Amino acid sequence: MSSKRSKSNTDWICSGSDIQKIRNQWIETSNSNLPMLIIGEKGVGKSFWIRRSLEQRNIPENAIINLDFEYPFSFAESLEKIKSSKQIITIYIDQITKAKPEEVLQLQQWWKSEKYEEKPKVYLYWEIHSDELEILNQKNVYADFYDQLKSFRFELPNLKKRISELPQFVLQFLAEANEALNKKITGVEEEFFVFFKNKNFISNISELKDMIFALVGFSSGKQLHWKQIPSHFFENQLSELEVKPGVSLEVYEKEIIKANLIYTKGNREKAAKLLGISERNLYRKLHEYQLEDLS
Repeated sequence: MSSKRSKSNTDWICSGSDIQKIRNQWIETSNSNLPMLIIGEKGVGKSFWIRRSLEQRNIPENAIINLDFEYPFSFAESLEKIKSSKQIITIYIDQITKAKPEEVLQLQQWWKSEKYEEKPKVYLYWEIHSDELEILNQKNVYADFYDQLKSFRFELPNLKKRISELPQFVLQFLAEANEALNKKITGVEEEFFVFFKNKNFISNISELKDMIFALVGFSSGKQLHWKQIPSHFFENQLSELEVKPGVSLEVYEKEIIKANLIYTKGNREKAAKLLGISERNLYRKLHEYQLEDLS
């Protein structure tokens, strides 16, 4: 698979057919005064989408009132600035589940009065992380505020749901890594895509990018070769398997077999030894769990 220079902008992040539909709806909503809520896991591009909407509305980033509750700031001063503004203002909310309950109540009261204004003067952005949803879906002040706005939410898919776009992402990051690291890697072996397809990327697209940059940095040839991958890329695969009640033993067995095949780079003999079963038994389980492509 050869490398080809991609566009200088970041449009590649929303070039898949399914994500294009979300993108079109997002841009269309940016042409209105509706609030913009974006939900997704770490590394799926939430900040990128917000930047695109700001561009659509011709709003510079230095004109935004940030309510990022992960870092200390004067909430009272920011809210007063919002209330006293006579012009259209842009508000960006992040990590709201780390806000004090009384701060959320004040936001809620302000929004109730604001949303019924005949001519709204607010562009509202709210970045919601997937791990916040459990709190936002409970009965509390955070959930009350979320309930007022959640009809306007956009949910971004994680990397596992965008597997068909993996080749495009890899080529994009390969081109960026070549430029940044002054390398001339022309392509990658196909075995990489089996590995990428089955790896659990906790940070999604951003983690894939970091991995490609690391691989390019380690490589000295014209192509990324499977045998050049450092062993630590395969370590701790099993640590990502969470033990939860109500999950069948077969599900765990499939994940453990898959992780060991990835660790041994598809070598069935080595994987069988690590698993403590015969190769014949492993062959049978590969067929049973439809994991033949991993070896």
